[in-house]
Amino acid sequence: MIKPANHVQLLRREDQVFLRFHRGGTQTPVKVVWARPISGRGDEVCFVDPAQKKEVLMLESLEALDPASRAIAEEELSRRYLVPRITRVIRATASFGVRYWHVETDLGERRFALKHASKNAVWVSEEHLVLRDTLGCRYEINPFSSLDPRSRAEVERVI
Repeated sequence: MIKPANHVQLLRREDQVFLRFHRGGTQTPVKVVWARPISGRGDEVCFVDPAQKKEVLMLESLEALDPASRAIAEEELSRRYLVPRITRVIRATASFGVRYWHVETDLGERRFALKHASKNAVWVSEEHLVLRDTLGCRYEINPFSSLDPRSRAEVERVI
C-alpha cells in the first residue's frame, strides 16, 4: 500500500475529480471508492481510473491526504455510499424468485425489487443486513432488532 506524504493531491473540476501526483504534474480522472465498501468502510480508500476501471492508487486512510484533498474525497464517498436505512417494512413479497419491497427509510418511502437473495441480501453481522436491488442501489437494516415485530417478520419471510 502506498503511503504518500504531500505528493498526492485531489482536484475537482465541475463534476469530475482528478488525482495529481507531485505539484503541477499530470492530472488523472478518478473515482473515489472504499476498498471494502461493506465491511471496511472508513479504512483503505482506492482511487480508480473510470475509463480503464483499474486502481490508480490505494491509501491506508484518508488521513494521508492534505485537508483540501481529504474534503473532496469525503464528499465523493458520502455521495457514492449514500445508503438509505430501512426503518419499517410496509410490505415484502416474493414472486418467481424476485423479492418486491415497499419500505420506509430515513430518506423517505421506497419501492424496489431484489433478485437472487442469496447474493443480494448480505448479513454483515447478526444485526446488520445490506440489500442490493436490481438497479444496484443499496439499502441497509442496522440494527435489525430496531425494526418493529411486523417488519422483522416481513424480512424473515422473504429472505
